[in-house]
Amino acid sequence: MKASIVFALFVFMAFPVAAQQTTKPTAKDSERERAIKRCKENRGTDCQSKEGLRQWLDEERPITDADRQAAAAGRNHREQCAKNKKGAGC
Repeated sequence: MKASIVFALFVFMAFPVAAQQTTKPTAKDSERERAIKRCKENRGTDCQSKEGLRQWLDEERPITDADRQAAAAGRNHREQCAKNKKGAGC
């Protein structure tokens, strides 16, 4: 009797573990799927090939700290150039 109860507990404990081990889409797959969806929504002509999705995949790519720094540096440079009426260094 105790053995069957212990066996049943082990079996029922295994079900949640099995459910958790289902394959989840990777970040690349989900980015690609979102890019395909956005391409089709915007009536893109080539929404399946890598070249056709390049624009949409670039927009799905997360912004890194280096990208933020480069954007801030560019903005600061443009602001300084706008303030400098002589245009030196711009």
